[in-house]
Amino acid sequence: MSVISPSAFAPAASRTQAANDAAASAPTSLREKIRRLERAHSIQHAGKTAVPLGLPAIDALLPEGGLLTGALHEVEAGPSPSGRVAAHDGAALGFAAHLMGRFAARTPGTLLWCRRPSGVFDAPPYAPALAASFDPARLLMVTARRDEDVFWAMEEGLRCPGIAAVLGETRAADATSGRRLSLAAEKSGVPALLLRPQPAPPQSVCVTRWRIASAPSRSTPGLHDVGAARWRLDLRRNRFGAPSIAEIPSWLVEWNDETHCLAVVPETLHGSPGALFEERLFEERMVGPRLAS
Repeated sequence: MSVISPSAFAPAASRTQAANDAAASAPTSLREKIRRLERAHSIQHAGKTAVPLGLPAIDALLPEGGLLTGALHEVEAGPSPSGRVAAHDGAALGFAAHLMGRFAARTPGTLLWCRRPSGVFDAPPYAPALAASFDPARLLMVTARRDEDVFWAMEEGLRCPGIAAVLGETRAADATSGRRLSLAAEKSGVPALLLRPQPAPPQSVCVTRWRIASAPSRSTPGLHDVGAARWRLDLRRNRFGAPSIAEIPSWLVEWNDETHCLAVVPETLHGSPGALFEERLFEERMVGPRLAS
């Protein structure tokens, strides 16, 4: 895993763009017709390729059965079972690494990971852990001082030949930078991911937006062990996929350490007594039993 720590990056040119809310008042049939036209246009400029997640229940809702390669996708951390968002939860980062692995399996080349350290104790992703998703030797890590530099490095990476996918870690929400990333990804056909360790104002230009949070693992009956890692996936935006529905699609997925794949857990019913019991058990494992007052 190569690492670049430049002293400074040239920031992208600042531009202003007025928001357009006219589509919100358009009739439903007209919005759906525009969405189909946008989908066809996007797929045409994205090289007509999509990378499936390997999860049929999720891929069925995505355009062309997967994530479009020449597009911008957003991954953000969600609240834990306790209702809090942990800055170092790891679920969102793990899912982003899994997506990078899916892109890497389809396209040869370098994986560009751009990030801005969040503090003194911040550490880059652990290479042996990333090896479960892709070969760390293919990874080029760029460390920048400012969020503007992260966006700039991502945009430049999308223009470089030999790049298989680009990921950027940032807490900033810049509509202009998001639009530039989306256009650069569409032109080059290279997928771009924005990873946010905490929820932030969404990018309206992203094709998909995922909210990921840790979920209680399943213990062996009679034991207090920790089972396979489980994540709760919410698809909060699906621009060119299946028609929008009233409820945000949500799945519980489990990571398999042997196959290095995700699988949907169908038997878990969200909000059921069994699920609530597992969430309480999960909290006790993480913080310990509550002391009596």
